[in-house]
Amino acid sequence: MPRNRPLEGVALGWRPELAADLLRAPDRVDFLEVVADTCFAQRAAWREARALAEILPVVPHGVKLSLGSADGIDPARARRLGALARELEAPAITEHVALTRGGGREIGHLTPLPFTRDAVRVVARNVAAARRELPDVPLLLENVAWTLRWPEDEMPEGAFYAEVAAATGCPLLLDVANLYANALNAGVPPTRALREHPLDRVGMVHVAGGRMEHGFFMDTHGHPVPEAVFALVEEMLAVTGRVPIVLERDQGFPPFAELEGEVERLRGLLRRAPARACASVPPRVPLLEADLHGLGEMQLRQEALAVMLTDVTPPAPSTAAEYGIEAVARTRAVLLHKRVDDALPLLPRTSAAGEPARALALRAVEASPRAPRSAGIVDALRIADAAAREPALAALARRDRLELRARFAAEADGGSCAPRRGPFVGREQLPDGRRLWALKGLGAQAPVRMIERGGRG
Repeated sequence: MPRNRPLEGVALGWRPELAADLLRAPDRVDFLEVVADTCFAQRAAWREARALAEILPVVPHGVKLSLGSADGIDPARARRLGALARELEAPAITEHVALTRGGGREIGHLTPLPFTRDAVRVVARNVAAARRELPDVPLLLENVAWTLRWPEDEMPEGAFYAEVAAATGCPLLLDVANLYANALNAGVPPTRALREHPLDRVGMVHVAGGRMEHGFFMDTHGHPVPEAVFALVEEMLAVTGRVPIVLERDQGFPPFAELEGEVERLRGLLRRAPARACASVPPRVPLLEADLHGLGEMQLRQEALAVMLTDVTPPAPSTAAEYGIEAVARTRAVLLHKRVDDALPLLPRTSAAGEPARALALRAVEASPRAPRSAGIVDALRIADAAAREPALAALARRDRLELRARFAAEADGGSCAPRRGPFVGREQLPDGRRLWALKGLGAQAPVRMIERGGRG
C-alpha cells in the first residue's frame, strides 16, 4: 500500500487513452493525477481512481470549484471533492484560481480573474469555505492560461499569485506551460515572468504542450512540451529545489514512448535540481467581513462576462470592446470546443467516427445555449439527436443516445439532466431495421443492458 509515500517525482494525468500503457508498467510514473470532476460525472471513473490509489498515490485535480466566483463556491461540489480525496487517501488536492461560474451562470471552462485585490479577497474567502469540506492535506492553487484580460487589472500576474498565496496560506501549483503561454501573449519574456512569480511558494508543477494559432499561443494539452518550457522548468527548479511535476496530455495522444521520453526528461531535471529547502508557510491574512464589502460590483461584472461568453448570439462589438473583440471571439471559440470535449466522451461509439463526428458536434452545440447544469450530458444528447439524422453516423448515435437516456433523465426545468434513479425500458430503431432495447433496473448505479432484435425482411 503506497498511500503514505511522500509526493515526489513525476506523474502523468490519468486518461483512458493512457490506461493500458500505465497499467502494464505503473513504475513508469511516481504518482497519478485524476480530474476530480470526471469522477463526479462518471461513477466508473470514481471507482477507477479508487483502484489506482491502491497502486500509486493519486492527487484529485479540481477544475470547476470556481474559487474566483464573487457569489461563492458551490458547497456540494466542495463536499464531493472532499469525499473523493478522503476515499483516495490523497496526499494533496489541487484546484485553479479561476472563474467557471459568474452570477450563477456556468461558463464551462477556466476563465481568468482580474489581477486585483478584490479578486484576492474573493479567492481567500472561497478557499476558506472549501477547506471546511476538505481533508487536512495541502490544497495547491494553480495559475491559469488566459485568452482575454480584464480591463481592471491593477497588478502584474506574478504579484497577484503572490498575494493569493499569502492570503490563503496555500502553496501554488505552478503551471509552467500556462505561465509561458501568458508571457508570450502579453509580450513579456517568459524568464522574466517566471522570476516575477512567488517561486518560494511553489509546491507542485504542471507541464504541458501548446501551439501558436493565428498569432496567439494556445495551451492545448495536445502537443509536445516546447523546448522553452523545459528550459523554464530547469530554471525554476534551481530556485525551488525538487518539487513534484505532473505532465498533462488530454488529446492528440502520441505513441506512449514519446510521453515516456518527456517523463524521463523531467526526471532528469529533478535529479540535477538541488534538494528542496524546508518551505516557510506565510501566515494566513485574517479575512474580515469588512474586507468583503463592495464586492457586488465584481459579481455583476462576472455575470456580464459569463453572459458575453456563453450566449448563442455573439455580443455586440461595443459590449466586447473593453476586453478586446478578438479576445472575446477567441474565448468563445475555446469554450465551444470545451463543450464538445466534455460531451463526446459520453458518446463513445459516435466519437469513434473521428473528425466527422466532431464537426457535427461543433455545429450542434454552437446552435444551442449551454445548459445551466449537467451541460455535458445535455450537449451529448443534442449531438446524438443531430448525428442520428446523419446516415453515416445514425447507427452509432442511436445506440449512444439510447444508453444515455437509460442513464439520465431530463429534469423539470427541461434544460438539465440528472442520473436516472428509477428503472428504464426504451427502444431505438436502427437504420437497417433492427430494434435496440435498453433495460435498466432501480438505482442510479444500476447497469444498462442493451438487446438487439429483428431486422429487415
